[in-house]
Amino acid sequence: MQEPRKILKKLGLSESEITVYLSLAAGRRSPRDIIKDTGEKRPTVYYALTSLERRGLVSKSGKESEQKIVLEPLHKLEHLVEEKKHELETLTADIQILKTALETTAPMTDRPIVSFFEGVEAVKNTMMDSLYCRSKQICSVVPKENFAHDVGQEFVNRYVGSRIDRKIETRNLWERRIDPEVYREYYKEKSDVRILPEVMHGKFLTTIFLYDDKTLYVSSRANAYCVLITSKEHHDTMMAWFEGLWSAAEMYEKTTA
Repeated sequence: MQEPRKILKKLGLSESEITVYLSLAAGRRSPRDIIKDTGEKRPTVYYALTSLERRGLVSKSGKESEQKIVLEPLHKLEHLVEEKKHELETLTADIQILKTALETTAPMTDRPIVSFFEGVEAVKNTMMDSLYCRSKQICSVVPKENFAHDVGQEFVNRYVGSRIDRKIETRNLWERRIDPEVYREYYKEKSDVRILPEVMHGKFLTTIFLYDDKTLYVSSRANAYCVLITSKEHHDTMMAWFEGLWSAAEMYEKTTA
């Protein structure tokens, strides 16, 4: 088990904030007691208390002459996690802006770029990255047993929820039908879905995503890898293949009628 100081540091607290916070958690209730307990200088303790109060982790009670410092309920630490999530989302958005700016100035090249990612988290991150496509359009071919389904509903909800939030239009070729309630909530009137021809059923385990000039191949959960090919030529070839399958596939509503 990690010691509290290391965990608090991961949450973004400074060394002095951590020292003061742990002193309060140990029962100290006044700046004087904290100074005596920690050996920190008076300005350091007061600055840390002000910062902790601003973060919502401590509060003050009583008259100024008899003021006590109150440690807020420990669940308030979870707010710091939410702040970090927000910072990460903002930073991710900034990176996309930077990428767009750099891509518009970068020299054009027809040379393909092939990237390989291994491990469950790496595959998850690469799939989430597809939601930042410039075209706001993704086409996919999804086998019955697929990485997203096998890795857990939490990731599926995060991926689909982000897709909806970012207003990504999708066309999906599925091997299997999913629960009607899930379809109505996440796909009906939000995404076009068709069922692959029966001849393809049970024949493949790799999910394919097509967007911008990219083709993303995602393996099964058991293998946990993905290959991202950035090539307009390859993408256009795969899109021609996709369109052929799309024209032969059955509409989802028809298969569930």
